[in-house]
Amino acid sequence: MKNILIYISPNGSFDNPRPDLINDASISVKVQIENSLELGWAKEDIWLFTNFEFEYAGIKARVLDNIDFFDRKPQASKINALIKLFDDGIIKKGELYWFHDLDAFQICTIPELEIDLGEFDMALSDYGLHSRWSTGVIYFGESSRDLFCKIRDVTYRKNIDEERALTFLTKADKGINKRVKKINKSYNFVPRSLEKMYAVSDKPIKVIHFHPLGEVSPREKQRSFYVFNGENSLNIRFIPDRLLKIFKFHGVK
Repeated sequence: MKNILIYISPNGSFDNPRPDLINDASISVKVQIENSLELGWAKEDIWLFTNFEFEYAGIKARVLDNIDFFDRKPQASKINALIKLFDDGIIKKGELYWFHDLDAFQICTIPELEIDLGEFDMALSDYGLHSRWSTGVIYFGESSRDLFCKIRDVTYRKNIDEERALTFLTKADKGINKRVKKINKSYNFVPRSLEKMYAVSDKPIKVIHFHPLGEVSPREKQRSFYVFNGENSLNIRFIPDRLLKIFKFHGVK
């Protein structure tokens, strides 16, 4: 399995120029790399793709040129980058790939055999409390190329984000719906509506998805980092000591 991280920037750096977006990518990417190495990922299996030069802890970003930046929701630019990986022959038949956002942090080992795509081409979770797909974590194989292309086409045609585009596609087309596997929120666990989200998640939680410097939501003003570090109604600390040490080293506390 390959561990894929993507960051496409309009200004060629991790310093996001938009004031409406949380500017913690430069921290998150370093935490991601150190965390993955500590969890036993081989350096050659950690794939970081950007549209600018970057290297940290022996992981050098592979630079993708001419990737369209989707300004309405910058995160949707990852779909353009993933399609580029297919077009460049980087995605190979018979391999399993795990894409996850820079702020989706693995907290325990996930054996490749645990992710069984079977007859599916792609696997991801919904939001747990409603049916919209959450594209912060996607497992996929080589056969999924056309699905990513369809997501891109709907995103631009309807001017919506990639999550709503995939949700539209799976509801509108039974053939597409049969190719997309829903996995448990344990693989993409978020701090919003924490008690309800925890109740529908398998244990142990495998991936915690949050902005280290951001709040849970516009309604829930508490910092996500504090919530996952034990300041929650469940009295559960989701960030293991090992990962907490990495965060603190990079100034997140």
